[in-house]
Amino acid sequence: MITELHTVALYVADQDRAKSFYVDTLGFELGADQPGMGGIGRWIEVAPKGAQTSFMLADAAGWNKQDRIGKSADVTLRCEDASALYDELSAKGVTVTEPETQRFGTFIDITDPDGHHLRVVDMQGRTVSDG
Repeated sequence: MITELHTVALYVADQDRAKSFYVDTLGFELGADQPGMGGIGRWIEVAPKGAQTSFMLADAAGWNKQDRIGKSADVTLRCEDASALYDELSAKGVTVTEPETQRFGTFIDITDPDGHHLRVVDMQGRTVSDG
């Protein structure tokens, strides 16, 4: 039986730059940074605090997936307050869209240094049910 989703690979051009962005800029926790994984680069996992699923920041060249840099996955994350997060990330120079409110909540879109688009949505004012 499958018990959890463990990692989602984001193919990156520079693992150190990606790690710095997710840990230092977005405040994710570093779950693993294991060197010497053969020709595939380091095994780096980052995740929001308390999350069970991590992003694996994969060296695109090592996995022969340079064509997937910035195109690895469609990702939606949750936050407490999208407008406050927009202010925080804008002040740090992150590429982020202004908050937009839809029936499912208020959201922003973040672009990481490799071009991955991350949607971050809060649940304030949500009118769409989970069912």
